[in-house]
Amino acid sequence: MGELQLSLRRYGLVTVRRLPLLLCSLWIVFLVELLSRGQWLDAFGWTFDAVPELLLNTLIVLGLLLFLTALTGSIRLSFWLIAALCLAFGLISGIKLEILGVPFLPWDLLLASETKDMTPYLGGLLSFTVMSGFILFFVISILLLYKLSKTALQIGRKQRVAMGLISALLLVSIYNDGELSLTRLAKIKNIAYDQTLNVKTNGFLLTTMMNLKYLFLKAPKGYDESSIRSIASGVTPAVTQAGDVKPNIIIVLSESFWDITRVEGLKFSRDPLPFYHSLVEKYTSGTLLSPQYGGGTANVEFEVLTGNSMRFLPQGSIPYNQYIHKATDSLASILRRQGYEATAINPFHSWFYNSKNVYNHFGFSKYISQEFFEPDYEGPYIADRAVAKYIIQSSDETPGPDFVFANTMENHYHYSPGKFKENTIQVTGVTGESKGLIETYAQGLLGADDMLKRLVTHYEQKGEPTIIVFFGDHLPSLGDNYKAYKDCGYLQENDPNFLDKMYRVPVLVWNNYLPEHKEQLNMSPSFLGPYVLKLAQRPGSYYTDYLYRLAQHTPVIPPKNYYPQMGIDEEALKEYEKLQYDILFGKQYGYGDWKNTIKDPAYVLGFGDLQIDHVHVNETGRERIVKITGRDLPHNSILHINDKPVKTAWTDKHELTAIVEPETEAEFPWKLEIVVEDSKGHIVAKSNAYVQTRMTAADMP
Repeated sequence: MGELQLSLRRYGLVTVRRLPLLLCSLWIVFLVELLSRGQWLDAFGWTFDAVPELLLNTLIVLGLLLFLTALTGSIRLSFWLIAALCLAFGLISGIKLEILGVPFLPWDLLLASETKDMTPYLGGLLSFTVMSGFILFFVISILLLYKLSKTALQIGRKQRVAMGLISALLLVSIYNDGELSLTRLAKIKNIAYDQTLNVKTNGFLLTTMMNLKYLFLKAPKGYDESSIRSIASGVTPAVTQAGDVKPNIIIVLSESFWDITRVEGLKFSRDPLPFYHSLVEKYTSGTLLSPQYGGGTANVEFEVLTGNSMRFLPQGSIPYNQYIHKATDSLASILRRQGYEATAINPFHSWFYNSKNVYNHFGFSKYISQEFFEPDYEGPYIADRAVAKYIIQSSDETPGPDFVFANTMENHYHYSPGKFKENTIQVTGVTGESKGLIETYAQGLLGADDMLKRLVTHYEQKGEPTIIVFFGDHLPSLGDNYKAYKDCGYLQENDPNFLDKMYRVPVLVWNNYLPEHKEQLNMSPSFLGPYVLKLAQRPGSYYTDYLYRLAQHTPVIPPKNYYPQMGIDEEALKEYEKLQYDILFGKQYGYGDWKNTIKDPAYVLGFGDLQIDHVHVNETGRERIVKITGRDLPHNSILHINDKPVKTAWTDKHELTAIVEPETEAEFPWKLEIVVEDSKGHIVAKSNAYVQTRMTAADMP
């Protein structure tokens, strides 16, 4: 046998003896998933169903294990250290997910001053899953480690160097997004819009690895307190004297809103946007250059509400999930400080895009999410008319001016035929699958147009000074690889006008009290807020004043690769980037003394604080009927008696009834509470506790 063959055999045997390291890594991953998911069946199910994700999670642990072994020279020590670290974070994530509905994420480590006391999480330490998992982990780990041959445990200097190199290769290939990215090759996506789903789909460790790239941003050159204060103090106010009128300001982000009728070659059996088209003839309108296509609504909303720009953040990031963890000045807080009631309305889940926490940080007073809507659907989503109803209701119930920011969902992706009961608009100029997609999208536009008409008609008739801003967040995703856009001739291969065609969304500004004046808008969404404040003659902040001034000469900020083509001076944006960094990642030097006035301490989810005022109990046969009267009781209210739910029927926001059946009946006294739960079973709102000590049949009507 030759020398080469002997060497290959020797190193081959060494490699085989190292295979238990892969098994040890797999074992750690399984226990992490068990602790993160909280159920044995869920952990086993994911292990067998998500093979590519399981493999990448295992390679992450193997990379860490090899790296630490290269440093310490001890496989056993490295195993226990890596296992302790991974299992600790997996356990914390599982308990946090159970209590708060969100997993443990990398940016939680940076929020010591903002994070709630971790004490409530400790109750999960004594669960059967946790205890049985740890016992089994120690038993099998000892068998794995201490049955390794002595040869496998002997780590020479050259082997340690090799382990370090292999470790770096593994971790970098998983972390990076380039051509050689293992996550890219495995077609694994970071589900950043829903981190709970992200962890459940991709596994805790891989999700954490993919999120790490969004954790830190390098401070811009010259960032310090003096530079920020200098910029802030040197800004000329856009509104030097507040106007006498405080108009309602209503901003509607209409999901996927885009005027598809302007596509040459397409003909529609009727106009899907007749009211919108009548308004753009008379009122200010134009386009926004959206940072998104086909999705990522929260990023557009982030720009409009805060004035911050996605152009200074990592591609693929979602600030609502990754960066908004402290008080952040927005249109809501700016106007609330001037006596406005600030309301956010979104007909989707309050956990989506972390919105229930984000709106709190933005300074809204209340957030009406899907959990508080009556079930008025058009297709699979809440109808746009329902959003209009709650906008009107919210503003009509307050004595002073209102700021309302509302999203819609009716025309959200998908656009396959059958989404709505019937497509009443026929399209010619395109055939096949694309025809169906465009007709479904056009049907959804009818709902958006109807909503706009309802709002304008109401405030026109009411006569209360009002500004309505109606805009789209991004173009709709109509087939893979822009299929419908290409099939109808709107988009060409390697289209030189790709950015303008696929990222410009319409914006309309209507009002009922200002002198007639029509402008043509062309701006980035981050400049829309300062424009609206100026229009309404409401004072802004140093930041909105700075942005208003910047927009006069640089109204549109495209992706960096378009800077030369669009004549953008990158140096002119350095101050903007520095101010944004201070707000999101820095010390918020610019905010000064009013930092603590941003958040509303009375912030609530729903129409207001749920309140039980009176309880009447009547016995009918074997059942007891409970009648509740109170305030701000939403359609999805559930009555709890002594912490147990009972069958509840909603009458209106002041009244509901419940049936207490014998098998669920408890003895008096009763503690009654009304709760509202989200789609994950977590309580998002709860009323006062009302104690009922006896029957009240005499009080029943």
